[in-house]
Amino acid sequence: MVTAIMALLLSPMVFTGIIVPVEAVAARVYFSAASPDKSGYAVDEAVGINVKFKWEGLTANVTVNVQLWNSTDFLESLVNFTAPYNVSSVLTPAGTQSGSYTPTAELTEEVGTKTYSLKMLSGGIVTDTADITIIVAEGQVTMSVTWQDQNNDRAVDVSELITFTAYVNWAFVETTEAHSLYVNYGDGEKLLSTVSITAGSGSETVTDSNGYNAAGAKTATFTLKDATGTTVATRTVNLNVGAATVTPPAPAQTSIVDLVTTNWQIIAIAAAAVVIGYLYLGKKKKGK
Repeated sequence: MVTAIMALLLSPMVFTGIIVPVEAVAARVYFSAASPDKSGYAVDEAVGINVKFKWEGLTANVTVNVQLWNSTDFLESLVNFTAPYNVSSVLTPAGTQSGSYTPTAELTEEVGTKTYSLKMLSGGIVTDTADITIIVAEGQVTMSVTWQDQNNDRAVDVSELITFTAYVNWAFVETTEAHSLYVNYGDGEKLLSTVSITAGSGSETVTDSNGYNAAGAKTATFTLKDATGTTVATRTVNLNVGAATVTPPAPAQTSIVDLVTTNWQIIAIAAAAVVIGYLYLGKKKKGK
């Protein structure tokens, strides 16, 4: 009981008139998030940097400078950002704001992965940093081919029309180029279509139809070539046209000797039955 009373007397709650000061939040501005605007870039493609600022504890506007650095050197200043304390006569000691910036520094000159740093300075002193990773990928062009027969039963008949669909996809392409799509149904290569491979990424679909006038194993080969004639991608579809015809074997010619040899047991039993019957009939006649 005494202990409880002493604890109550020592509690700061009973000392009325004494205000325990609450420590104010220190004013600061910092990076809440920072990232490139794409997961990967083509060579020489422009880079955008998205930044989210956060501030708290402000009693006045605070301006900071955001700089871009590589692993060792200053590259450029991206922005002087002001965290607004007073917005249209509304005090905002805490808040967030996003911005997007395009550096003039060359960040995508070569294929590879590099890390850069964003540094926030206030009064010439670094107050926060954030790292961003820039991935520069080599241009990629891929192709796939599907087919569908006219009856939609996946069984190709002779002279049945087949629709082929070529899907061309590309990513991280540096410049726009014209490619040529060729097809060979077994009778020679022919130009099917021109495909415009645009800078960056994209896709295009090309369709064609063909039928085969004879049964058997057939192929359809699609080849994509660049402006120099170099093969970029090729796909071959293998088809079995027409049902296989099976001729039943001719019945074998059996000789009398083979017949007797094969069925001698049956023949012997039959002969014995004949002999027994003959003897029985002869005995019966004598008895009369």
